[in-house]
Amino acid sequence: QDASVSLVDMTTMKELSRHKVGPRPYGIAVSRDGRTVAVGVEDEECVKFFSLPDFTPQGKTPIGKMHNDHIVLIQDGRSVMVANFYSDDVVVIDIETMKETGRITGCSAPHVVKYGPLKQRAYVTCKKVTGIAIIDPTSQKLLKFHQLNVNPRSLTFSADETKVYFGSFWVNGFFEMDTESGKVTQLYSFDPAADNAANQEVTYHGVEAVGKNIVLAANEGRSFVDAVDVTTGKLLDRLTTVNKPCCVERIPGPADQPIRVLISNIGDGTLQLVEVGADFKMQALGKAAVGKAPKRVAFVPVTTP
Repeated sequence: QDASVSLVDMTTMKELSRHKVGPRPYGIAVSRDGRTVAVGVEDEECVKFFSLPDFTPQGKTPIGKMHNDHIVLIQDGRSVMVANFYSDDVVVIDIETMKETGRITGCSAPHVVKYGPLKQRAYVTCKKVTGIAIIDPTSQKLLKFHQLNVNPRSLTFSADETKVYFGSFWVNGFFEMDTESGKVTQLYSFDPAADNAANQEVTYHGVEAVGKNIVLAANEGRSFVDAVDVTTGKLLDRLTTVNKPCCVERIPGPADQPIRVLISNIGDGTLQLVEVGADFKMQALGKAAVGKAPKRVAFVPVTTP
């Protein structure tokens, strides 16, 4: 909401710089070599490219009308995918040339695009004919479309990719779906505080798998994050020191490092660092004040001399 991208040092949880990119930036991705960042600037109907670390503008790719279009780096490291709501396509753009190189058709008003943990297929939430599409980014083809009777928000997966988890509007919980059959197999629902239990449109938004059977689910409307064991259906912990959290992103790193996530708090304009313990209790470690209403994050690769 202030047309900017912030660079944050996760060691100190301090904003190092803030860059004006154009009105209503949303999707973001960083190239594998850490030299380029792609930002969807929606009111200018394009993806803009900037060099790192100086954030110098490099060029742009026209998309057309945009609406909360997610961007993800393709596994080849050379291209990004843009889930374009209005064209019903997932647009593929070459990072070096900043040229469109293909479109994956058959997705109905796509919003989120995200690789499953096996890194072969990508999954797309669809908003017009509501459902989840499964695509092959390599062949640029739609593999399956699973129609749903709810509007999916955010995506995360079981480790073997047989299950996908997502929230929806007006539902005080998040869902589990079988990725092969498209059948919804479970609704995980937990009581909010008694003084904040009225029905509302915005409830669970971002979901992120952080352990073999553990999903973190951000309740944006009620301002808490739940840690849920999706095998037993038990609520393990609830973090309430958040402020309208919309997105939860696990910080990449070796398996022997502590599990840490970043939470985008649109209520107070902060990016929050949270550690998930061995008992799956959550501990808030700090907040970085960034631009107004932060949404998506992307990580710059760590390089060593």
